[in-house]
Amino acid sequence: MAAPEGFENVFSGNPLDRLANERRDPEWIAGELRSAESRVLALHRLMLPMEERDGALRLAWTPPTELELGDAPPALLLGRLEGRTLFAADLSHLEEPPAGLAYQDLRAAAPALEHGDASIAAQARAFTDWHARNGHCGQCGERTSVHEGGNMRQCDACEAQHFPRTDPVVITVVADEEECLLGRQASWPAGMFSALAGFVEHGESLEDAVRREVREESGIAAREVRYHSSQPWPFPASLMIGCHARPAHKEISIDDVEMDDVQWFSRAEVLESLSREPAQITDAGRADAPLGLPGPMAIAHTLITAWARGEA
Repeated sequence: MAAPEGFENVFSGNPLDRLANERRDPEWIAGELRSAESRVLALHRLMLPMEERDGALRLAWTPPTELELGDAPPALLLGRLEGRTLFAADLSHLEEPPAGLAYQDLRAAAPALEHGDASIAAQARAFTDWHARNGHCGQCGERTSVHEGGNMRQCDACEAQHFPRTDPVVITVVADEEECLLGRQASWPAGMFSALAGFVEHGESLEDAVRREVREESGIAAREVRYHSSQPWPFPASLMIGCHARPAHKEISIDDVEMDDVQWFSRAEVLESLSREPAQITDAGRADAPLGLPGPMAIAHTLITAWARGEA
């Protein structure tokens, strides 16, 4: 069963018009960057400017006319919202971020952000990070320059074109009517388990990737793979593709290189864990720590909750 109509994971539901036609016009972009009506999200080393507004945590936007971009890389066109053209600017060349702006890490801030702000922040963070990593051509090694408002970089020497990438990741809850399969990595807090996940490889369908990842990590053969929902994950630039599947058998054989443990958990165990506050479920160092699950920001939480409540 797919997610219900209107459902959105955190970082999903981006409200921007991404201005596919306008971004091809460099003169139009330059004009918008001179407009007092436009706004810039001034990132600093991938931290985002935030402010309290109307009793909520919001992104802090600055008119480009009030922001000294100086030696910053070209501003990246995000899109338009409510008549305003929005940009992201990377001010990481500055030792300190602009005065008057309070910066936060997106992982920490996202749970408190409104849905639209969280999705725009994810876009800006991933966009900025990709450009910071791709200043040189992967084909000949020469410098690349920004085109189409940031939707493409072109090599100044061989003219090869490079586009921002997104890495697809399948994440799956394998379950029957009674139990679901969850795994953990050794670096996680004691008791913490999550859905099985991994990157899609070349020449794979999503269903093939689900079956391979589940088999590699747990030894379980997955069948009846069903899509639920997806989530942009800007750390740095993944697309989490959430699925449910059924097990062909229940005998676990884990990959002890990637996984510390894989177990079956009953619906009652999962529901009991979901009823606890996240702060109560991480007790590092305890071998008998209670089952801990990912928080609501993660699509793993969505998938596990849907199964536990009989919605999958």
